[in-house]
Amino acid sequence: MCRLPGTGASTGGAGWPTFCIVMAVRQAARAVPAHFPSVGTMPSPLVVDALREQLVRVLDWYREHRPAFAWGVVLHRRNERGKLRFGAVTPAGESLLLTQPLLASLAGGPCWLDGAVRVRLACRQVTQCHPWLDALHRPDRPPLVEALAVCFDPDASAAECEAFQAMAGTLTPATLPSELFLLLKKRSIGWPL
Repeated sequence: MCRLPGTGASTGGAGWPTFCIVMAVRQAARAVPAHFPSVGTMPSPLVVDALREQLVRVLDWYREHRPAFAWGVVLHRRNERGKLRFGAVTPAGESLLLTQPLLASLAGGPCWLDGAVRVRLACRQVTQCHPWLDALHRPDRPPLVEALAVCFDPDASAAECEAFQAMAGTLTPATLPSELFLLLKKRSIGWPL
């Protein structure tokens, strides 16, 4: 009489084919203990999908009502190896860390915050530069954005500026009040789709 591995159930004398036993052993090995969360409960992929979906909806709305914007990006707070960083999500769902060259590419052209108010973006440094920190810089990786200056267009109305006042000034990932939906007339150079 054979027993099915991991169950203690009797097979009634019939031998199980080898592939069934191997499959049962593999399934038992894949079982996740109850005290570990399953992968489905991790919020990161869900956050990226939700931000991408919201960005696509905004772009679709503008395409139908006022065809002013063809591309956009969502800047958000991202926990990267225990440190808060700026993340970016594109309409295609690409999620990446915001680097200084990517921000410079965005800053090179006109951007609209939520499609409502034109803004200028600039990279800001918040930590002191030290020679020993510079030695840690990896030349194969572009530097990340530590802080971001969001400046309203001087021609923006007072009502527009007032509505987005929390987004103005120098922002760090820790002080970012909410996601920044930046809309552009065309995709910036260097950005993925």
